[in-house]
Amino acid sequence: MAFRDILEIEVIGGNGGDGSMSFHRAKYMAKGGPDGGHGGKGGTIYLRAVEGVESLERLLGRRIFKAGTGNGGEGRLRNGADAEDIIIDVPVGTTAFDVASGKVVADLTTPGQMKMVARGGAGGRGNSVFASSTRQAPRFAEIGVRGQRRRIRLELRLIADVGLVGYPNAGKSSLLAALSNANPMIAAYPFTTLSPILGVVKGDHDEVRFTLADIPGIIEGASEGKGLGLEFLRHISRTRVLIYVLDVAIDPVRELEALQNELRSYDPSLLENVALIALNKIDTVDSDVSMMVEDELAEFGLPVLQVSAAERTGLDELRRALFELLPSRELWAQTHGLEVESDEIVVPPLELELREEVQKDGSTERIWLVTGGGFEEKIERFARHLEDAAEYLSGLFKRQGLYNALRRVGAREGDTVDIGGLRFEYFDEE
Repeated sequence: MAFRDILEIEVIGGNGGDGSMSFHRAKYMAKGGPDGGHGGKGGTIYLRAVEGVESLERLLGRRIFKAGTGNGGEGRLRNGADAEDIIIDVPVGTTAFDVASGKVVADLTTPGQMKMVARGGAGGRGNSVFASSTRQAPRFAEIGVRGQRRRIRLELRLIADVGLVGYPNAGKSSLLAALSNANPMIAAYPFTTLSPILGVVKGDHDEVRFTLADIPGIIEGASEGKGLGLEFLRHISRTRVLIYVLDVAIDPVRELEALQNELRSYDPSLLENVALIALNKIDTVDSDVSMMVEDELAEFGLPVLQVSAAERTGLDELRRALFELLPSRELWAQTHGLEVESDEIVVPPLELELREEVQKDGSTERIWLVTGGGFEEKIERFARHLEDAAEYLSGLFKRQGLYNALRRVGAREGDTVDIGGLRFEYFDEE
């Protein structure tokens, strides 16, 4: 299976079922009371992080995920059934972004972790709940709420403790193989590793270990989308320690400057990570040359360790240094965690705008346009029975402070109030 670490999908939560408008009927009861049941909840869509899945490739055949609609309510107070939720399994390390807003929807870093990405709509209430001493036969019920719909971008970011960063042919694959149990394909390719490769580095005891990732080689201009750089720079974002792998024989000072420039262009915070320099291939130069290069690299303020993956020189010192430098996951998460979008439903603030329209007879009509505050959504839920529900809605809007808000901004008796296209006359009852 090919490695794929970015994918866009559309997720659509199910609509809530409609509430029922029904009245009890019996042989000897011509006019029974309202007995409409409530609609069921629409299905919600979740992402779930699972182990054993290394790529987003398995989702390629299905780009749209739509949950079912809740069943409608029925007479005799029978409620509709809820629709089933949909769970989309993705690899551990997947981050989901809302395409429209760019905000993080989910950041899944542990197996079994789940996050809602498209909320199912609530079911509509049947007419039985709207009965009162003054409204004994309500001829209206609620429509189910529409499910949430959006496009999300899935990005797989490797869950690796330590990342190897370097240009092609710096010897990263060889170093990964020498330090860990990974078996990457190693050859003198002039380009790069095509997929990130993970290995496990063990300490003195088996329970002490960390994961090491060979991040595909970066070329100059990677942060601008050249080569494969942009596709793989995101994998560095979760690593707690960076190892800059430099070829001692190919101007390592310039290489390190260029690597840090690419990281800075992509995400300046990457340069704040704990890091060290692995000066590789020291077996190819004289010792005085490698010492001179080490002195030059000291100006960057990072530990420099001379190694040879081919000769397995300096690997024990490098392994010990990594265990000493590795910050705890908890400490790293406090400073590098992504801010994830809240599941709470945010109601936009109430806004009142006065417009004046000239009528055919030359008179001017004052119209207050009402947006936000949840009032448009309430109108929508009674769209099929607006005339019958008008009295109920008027009382509801008054209780929720709409009339007071209109009075404060200067509404006058006889003004028109427009909520989602529904217009009614404003009366000042004080």
